Amino acid sequence: MLSKLLTTTAAAAIAISAVSFATVATLTVSTEMAVAGNGNGNGNNGNNGNNGNSGNTGNNNAGNGNGQTASTLGALNAAHANQNALNNAAPNSRVGKIAIYQREAILTNTLTAAADAALDALAALTQPIRTSADIQAAIDLAALAGQDTTALEAELAAALVYETAATTAITAAAAAAEQRAIETGALEAATNKDVPTGEALNALRVMLGLT
Repeated sequence: MLSKLLTTTAAAAIAISAVSFATVATLTVSTEMAVAGNGNGNGNNGNNGNNGNSGNTGNNNAGNGNGQTASTLGALNAAHANQNALNNAAPNSRVGKIAIYQREAILTNTLTAAADAALDALAALTQPIRTSADIQAAIDLAALAGQDTTALEAELAAALVYETAATTAITAAAAAAEQRAIETGALEAATNKDVPTGEALNALRVMLGLT
């Protein structure tokens, strides 16, 4: 799942209600959130193609790989427990801590999808050339001069829609990033070894139905 992350500068610009549309355009796409480790794990698997000359060699390599993954996961192999056991485990038990990680990871996936959708909605809008505050000032001046403000009011409405969408995208991305940190903390609490990455993390997520 792709996640859309916002730069700190863009977030600050929106937060003070002074949207810089050039800054909002710095919204970037990252594959890290909610799928951390999956890319590395899947990419590394491709290197095993050169070992396909012997069926036995392939099987042995697969066995060794599974054993290495299990060794890396350590106590996290308790993730093999069925979902009912995960749901009913004591919070301080190993299975219980893994269940907490599972729940936090599911929430990360949900919030990441929401952030993706919010940025997609923003990208579908036409970016205004000036902020709503600037347009409102122009409307005020035009009104004082007795000029028609119809076009300016339409421009203002479009700018407000864009700014609202930008604020929504930033808020959603911030929530997803915060949740990703909570998920990471839950994973750290559940393991008895180094926090797994790459293939080991991907294997854990598969066990827990997260991918």
